[in-house]
Amino acid sequence: EDLIALVSLYRPGPMDLIPDYVARKQGKQAIEYPDKRVEPILRETYGIMVYQEQVMQMAQIVGHYTLGAADLLRRAMGKKKADEMARHRDTFRAGAAQDGIDADTADRIFDQMEKFAGYGFNKSHAAAYALIAYQTGWLKTHYPAEFMAAVLSSDMDNTDKIVNFLDESRALGLKVLPPDVNSSTWQFQALRDGSIRYGMGAIKGVGRGAVDELVGAREQIGVFQGVGELCEQVSAARVNKRFYEALINCGAMDSLGRNRASLALQLPEAMRSAEQKSRDALSGQHDMFGASSAAAPPVILAETQEWPIDRLLAAERESLGIYLSGHPMDRWRDLVSKLVTCQIGEIEKNYKGKRDDEKRSHYASQTFTLAGQVLLVRRRGEKGATVLVEDASGRMEMSFFNDMYVEYGELLSRDAILLFEGGVSVDNFTGGWMMRCTRVTTIGDASAQQARVLRLTINRVEADFNEQLRTIIEPFRGGATTIRIVLNNSVGHAELELGPEWRVRGEPALCQAIEAMDGVIEAELRYR
Repeated sequence: EDLIALVSLYRPGPMDLIPDYVARKQGKQAIEYPDKRVEPILRETYGIMVYQEQVMQMAQIVGHYTLGAADLLRRAMGKKKADEMARHRDTFRAGAAQDGIDADTADRIFDQMEKFAGYGFNKSHAAAYALIAYQTGWLKTHYPAEFMAAVLSSDMDNTDKIVNFLDESRALGLKVLPPDVNSSTWQFQALRDGSIRYGMGAIKGVGRGAVDELVGAREQIGVFQGVGELCEQVSAARVNKRFYEALINCGAMDSLGRNRASLALQLPEAMRSAEQKSRDALSGQHDMFGASSAAAPPVILAETQEWPIDRLLAAERESLGIYLSGHPMDRWRDLVSKLVTCQIGEIEKNYKGKRDDEKRSHYASQTFTLAGQVLLVRRRGEKGATVLVEDASGRMEMSFFNDMYVEYGELLSRDAILLFEGGVSVDNFTGGWMMRCTRVTTIGDASAQQARVLRLTINRVEADFNEQLRTIIEPFRGGATTIRIVLNNSVGHAELELGPEWRVRGEPALCQAIEAMDGVIEAELRYR
């Protein structure tokens, strides 16, 4: 009964009386009835009209309507047609007058009925919702992995829902394992250890037929040992290069090779070899004496260094719609930890105001500094904009008044990593957190201000290394960040700190440019 009432109360009409409903239920407020004759009808909801059936019964008892006429009244109230409502008001007054109720009292009761009937649920409808809510709540409590795997599988083509469900899974303490050609099926799976295996059906560019073919081949041979065997065992008639590329990009083939860059390099040759073997088998190649030809020598597949982390993560998001193995914010973890109040997912623990007080719609005076990657920018005409931002712990919306958007709008591009400052409050519509931004800083500017050392790890020095490095750092001169070169190879190890004339502004763009140089393994900023 409580769940049925909750389902019905959170609607525009009854919602206004939720505080009264709660106070009456807890015995803190006296229960009053519009007419003592309707107490049996309204007792279960503490004197407050919540269900459409109550409105119809009120019309029957107070206004002397038949139940058929009461249903017509309910429909008229829902449609809000002024001429029909005027006629029904007169009819209700006349019926109420038969029991000595004056017109003002009848109008007051009629107004209450009209307010709730326009938005109210019928109780049978609310009961169906409440029963499902109870069942799913029970399953989520006692079988969280199975429940979340089923929920994730129900909306695999909706990336936004998948993101929300994955966040919820992590909040429940469930580990979500990446897709794997040697473990995954089409749907998400709950495993015996309580974790969830990612479903291949949620990978973009991957069809059901191709996945079924792959799973069928796996069931025949056991485990795929490499990309070559995978291409040989899965029928080329059911899959194509794009299918395999999507699997590589999202990490589903990580168990088959050294790294994703190597798998991508090996794929064309592996597919050609598999197609050749398939053609040979179909043509039935034999030698002149009728015996089968000798097996072709195994194909040697090349390997290479892994993609840069930014490319790897971008490919992952392209195929999954989300990041699974990391986040672009990870490389700035040390810097961000020194500058932010907390991560987005930790606002609840750091918010000092009362989340549920009467003024929760007002933005708190408490200032937060948060960092995140821009996912979406929605303009609100001349009123400003709302920006969806995420870090590795969660997502939230940043609200900009128009003057703030004019000042910082150029920085708010998709995928930009930024620092946001402003007041945080509860969003009454979503129930989540929202920041009203007053300042935005790029991660580059923040890095330049805080970076103490730029540490370059290299394994060799070409003849023109100095000149290349000098050219690259030229646009970044004038900062306070010292460059330290670390040489690490089979010959030995050495560290060299360059002089003041080599000092730079320690920005992410500089690191990326230096990492593209031959012989550079990593360019890492160290902060104060």
